[in-house]
Amino acid sequence: HRVQERTQDLEQRSTQIQVAAEIARDITTNRDLESLLNHTVTLIPKRFGFYHAGIFMTDARAEFAVLRAATQETGQEMLRLNHKLRIGEIGLVGYVCATGEPRIALDVGEDAVHFKNPHLPLTRSEIALPLKSGDRIIGALDVQSTAPSAFDRDSILVLQVMADQLATAIENTFLLQELQEKLHELESISGDLVR
Repeated sequence: HRVQERTQDLEQRSTQIQVAAEIARDITTNRDLESLLNHTVTLIPKRFGFYHAGIFMTDARAEFAVLRAATQETGQEMLRLNHKLRIGEIGLVGYVCATGEPRIALDVGEDAVHFKNPHLPLTRSEIALPLKSGDRIIGALDVQSTAPSAFDRDSILVLQVMADQLATAIENTFLLQELQEKLHELESISGDLVR
């Protein structure tokens, strides 16, 4: 029985590492931000067996964490409704975007910070991890489970690595967009000068 439990633990860790590696590979090859975010939130519940995954980005004034990608039909409905949480005030995501510190609710019924989302009524445990670029918080990765105490040390570590990789990819995408805009401006100015 103990050998079987250990084998299951090793298989679960192996799957988690494979998912992190797959997302890392996607990050290095995918330059389309929406595609990357959607692939990530699809992959996490599918491979880890969690109920829901969402990626929030802070708005320009750092007032709200705005949902940018989410799983399942409920996630798509929240996206359609422009779901957002006030930073520092609402839910684990709001807390994480305000502090830059991860937050775990092993039993959401007992966590004072947890936001009871009517779109996700089966949530029993939740983890929110910051997406950081240097010292700046650009968003949060939110993962929810129908099981209480669903997040163990290993899954937290793998999810944090994925959040860090995702933050790097998001920042690189923003920098690439900014560079392309500047290049377009320079081409325009150059064309004016030649004329």
